[in-house]
Amino acid sequence: MARMDLLDALRAVVRSPAFKLCLVLFLIVLLLVPLLFVGMLIWERESRAQAVRQEVGQLWGPEQRLLGPFLVVPYTVRVETVQGDRRIEHIQERRAVFTPAALEIAGRAAAKTLRRSIFEVPVYAATLKLSGRFAAPRITDVAADVVAVRWRDAAFVLGLSGVSGIKEAAVLRIVGAAEVPFAPSLGFTSGPLTGVHARLAEAGSAVLPDPGQPPQAFAFTVDLVLNGSVALTAAPVARDTRMALASDWPHPSFAGAFLPDERQVSAAGFSASWKIPHLARSVPEAWSLADAGLERIAPYAFGVRMIAPVDFYSLVNRAAKYAVLFVALAFMAVFCLELSSPRRAHPVQYLFTGIALVFFYVLLLSLAEHLGFALAYLLASAATAIMLAVYVGAALGSRREGAAMLVVFAVTYGVLYMVLQLEDYALLAGALVGFVALTVVMFATLRVDWSGARTEAGARA
Repeated sequence: MARMDLLDALRAVVRSPAFKLCLVLFLIVLLLVPLLFVGMLIWERESRAQAVRQEVGQLWGPEQRLLGPFLVVPYTVRVETVQGDRRIEHIQERRAVFTPAALEIAGRAAAKTLRRSIFEVPVYAATLKLSGRFAAPRITDVAADVVAVRWRDAAFVLGLSGVSGIKEAAVLRIVGAAEVPFAPSLGFTSGPLTGVHARLAEAGSAVLPDPGQPPQAFAFTVDLVLNGSVALTAAPVARDTRMALASDWPHPSFAGAFLPDERQVSAAGFSASWKIPHLARSVPEAWSLADAGLERIAPYAFGVRMIAPVDFYSLVNRAAKYAVLFVALAFMAVFCLELSSPRRAHPVQYLFTGIALVFFYVLLLSLAEHLGFALAYLLASAATAIMLAVYVGAALGSRREGAAMLVVFAVTYGVLYMVLQLEDYALLAGALVGFVALTVVMFATLRVDWSGARTEAGARA
């Protein structure tokens, strides 16, 4: 008799709504595993898209970052080293770096989109005109214990992150002097930095009247024609740096250490201008390469990135972050409908429903890569909502419950799309949706006999 009572009690617990709710919550936790794999899939596809951008960059031209120009001059200093009890003195060669007194960059980038497989990459063909002025360099600004300075080997150095994108030969034009063609490389070793250089001595006596003396102050211009992809930036190397950039790309993202002072963005493209004084950067006007490389000014680079109007990978990733919330909402809706229905849904049917909700994100990602995010979201959400509404209606044996689930899914996916479009207010919107949903579930189940005691008592009576 006691054994029968125990079995009846266990049977009552298993049949109670509270036990069913615990099973539903367990299934929600269990679905975190496939959701983790969905997140990994999104990351893998986004990484693949980034790899394609790099491949296109290698062929067309990479992200271009202009670093310079600089005046680089080799010099020697006397260095003492201690070996045991002896002091040994030897001569060491170093290079002094001088920055321009003024630099103005005027550029225009004709943009287009290249397609590789299913991925699209924004690229551009840019024409840049660099004009500026160098003051007469003083080696004492760099070092005091100088033995000799090789002014005849002074070089005009222009760092460029993607020299493979240069499309036309470039020359250094100095006012009142001969044109000097640029040569490949920086003319010295400076880590991973690449670029071109021109020897000042080839400009003639107008710049370097005495090879043993510093060059005179001079004004210069350089015209560059280069290809690049995604981004075009420059470093504020001069005492007074100005840049004006225009393009027909309608979706710019101004990036880097400085935002433009003026900008205009329209469907026809954008234009922007920057003005940066040397006080805005913690870099001296002259230094030795032995102390720091040319890259010391790279963190102050500024410019523009040509972004896609809709980055569907980030949108799908953001949608997946709300997956647990929306799976829980769907399960609670099915659970509430089940309580008012004479038929019961099996936990396996809940599991199938959850798997379908998780697969929505896979369907969304795969369609977005071909159709764009908005159309992909419409198709994926409509297909998932209709399929699950029919399935839940069949499981509960009621078209009314199926229609109710269709409304629930339509509202759920509509709210999710709205949250994704809000960007900065997405967290607030998501929190409000979760709070409202919790309130509805709490009051909808207020009179539920969670223990099943009343149902069991009625059955015994």
